[in-house]
Amino acid sequence: MMGLRHYSHYLAVLGLGLVVGGVVLCTARLLWLRTRKPGGDTAQRTTPLDAAQRPTPLVEPAPPDDRRQSRSHPAAAGEAVSRGLGLGLLMEPSSSDDRWQGRSYPAVGDKAAGNTDVFFLTNTGGGGGAFGRGDIHNHLSDIDFANLQVGYACGYGGVFKSEDGGLTWSRIKPNGGWYHIQAVSPDDVWLLEAIHPGGYGKVWLWHSRDGGKTWSEELKGKLAGTSKFFCRGHHRWIPGGDFTTYRSADGGQTWQPVNFQGLLFGVYDMSVPADVPAKGGQGFTVYVLGHRDGITISHLVRSDDGGRTWQEVPLPEAAQTRLTSGRVFFSTSRDGWVAGRSGRCFVTRDGGRTWKECSLPTDQAISALWFDQQGRGFAAVDNTDYLHFRQAVYMTRDYGATWVPVLGGAKQIRAFCDLGPDHVWAAGYSPGITAQDIVAILKPDWLKP
Repeated sequence: MMGLRHYSHYLAVLGLGLVVGGVVLCTARLLWLRTRKPGGDTAQRTTPLDAAQRPTPLVEPAPPDDRRQSRSHPAAAGEAVSRGLGLGLLMEPSSSDDRWQGRSYPAVGDKAAGNTDVFFLTNTGGGGGAFGRGDIHNHLSDIDFANLQVGYACGYGGVFKSEDGGLTWSRIKPNGGWYHIQAVSPDDVWLLEAIHPGGYGKVWLWHSRDGGKTWSEELKGKLAGTSKFFCRGHHRWIPGGDFTTYRSADGGQTWQPVNFQGLLFGVYDMSVPADVPAKGGQGFTVYVLGHRDGITISHLVRSDDGGRTWQEVPLPEAAQTRLTSGRVFFSTSRDGWVAGRSGRCFVTRDGGRTWKECSLPTDQAISALWFDQQGRGFAAVDNTDYLHFRQAVYMTRDYGATWVPVLGGAKQIRAFCDLGPDHVWAAGYSPGITAQDIVAILKPDWLKP
């Protein structure tokens, strides 16, 4: 009796599912018929590469050498902020659709806003079927270039090397927890590996002296956390998050712990301005953003002697509670930005003595910053909700006084790197059930009038 009752319930549920499925299919069919033109084509597609929006002819990208060696020019005085916006796509083949076969497409952004191309987009070459089948390269978390040709990127899908300015990539390490990478030279590469949430024995520092062919472990057993990795000349910095931060002044041969003289307990981010060394070559300027009295209040500290001594840089009260897990970027020792939750951003033009709010027109958290010494830059924001994609990157030409979106949709940028204001790269991924990595290359004419 019980078996018959369960069987009847099963048949009822199955019948209800068939009815609902039929209704959905019929509704979809009716909507499709309503959107058809008399000639048989659908009225309008919503994909970014709509044929109606994509003018012809398609232009093949210039050879890598020509593209990377083309130098940009400073922006003309009074140039409109809306210039130089939009998106150009340079994608690796991912399907039989020839729209993705390595061609450079014109911008498809808001033409009324004056949008033109800013980035080429490519990836490290992964691909495959649905639901994670195939060689999915997943997230990229960091990127760095040693020169205009040789660069490295890392993430969950592996460690990758490019020898043509970022257009194509080869995998030099398999899938893993690769979080940060720095290329001191084409052969001298440093890599941080970690297992979330960290702890002793779960963070490893790797060093290659032959361009990623072989690796040796450094600082064995001493690292327990990481929030960033920074190399400049012979100097190495490993901010340890809520664990010990280490620095080296001799290319990584010896390391010293950094205690920030008690001004910080945990580190979110750090920045070393470009106009260094400071104080007659006795050191250089370092800014570190972190927390001291609980993670809800943020603090900024500064060293003018390469990390030997520290002093606190007062932040505006409105910033202190908005910078949890925030970002800091100083393009010079005087010009800097701190950013965090809800699109909040603050700028200083005098080394932190005074601050002015320059927040983005969004409530998304800011995940990465990059600026040049003329106040032009990018801010990447959290765009990981793949059910409600929004803007991914904003651009400013006036130190953050105004911001305009330049990248949106299924994209999340995690890191920027540069070799000057006209050679900028970014790394991230396309959020989704099977995320694929993204490499963005700044077009060399973005500063031209």
